[in-house]
Amino acid sequence: MKNLKLLFAILFTLCVIACHRGRHVIIATQSGNYSVKLEYEGTIAFNEEQTQIEGISRDGYLSFKRNNDELYAASDGSGKITYELNGEKINKLDDMGQGMLAEAIRMVVKSSRSK
Repeated sequence: MKNLKLLFAILFTLCVIACHRGRHVIIATQSGNYSVKLEYEGTIAFNEEQTQIEGISRDGYLSFKRNNDELYAASDGSGKITYELNGEKINKLDDMGQGMLAEAIRMVVKSSRSK
């Protein structure tokens, strides 16, 4: 019985580890005064034009930092994408936020193709 409990505990632990949030990627680059850091976790779906986020898996997120600006996107649990720009929650991306999102999406797509 003790061995069965141990086996169950090991299997449960392995399942939890395997079912974790999914893919976790960090890409960082710096050249002179320009620095970029992209970090994302989970599964992210984009529109056909690859300019907008259509969905993010539960507990997934996308964090994009370019120099001193930061864009953060996540799912609110009901499937709606929420955004923060430089620490402020926003309802709609402005031109700067949209440009950052487009750059982040290009990096995500490129990293997905290179694996």
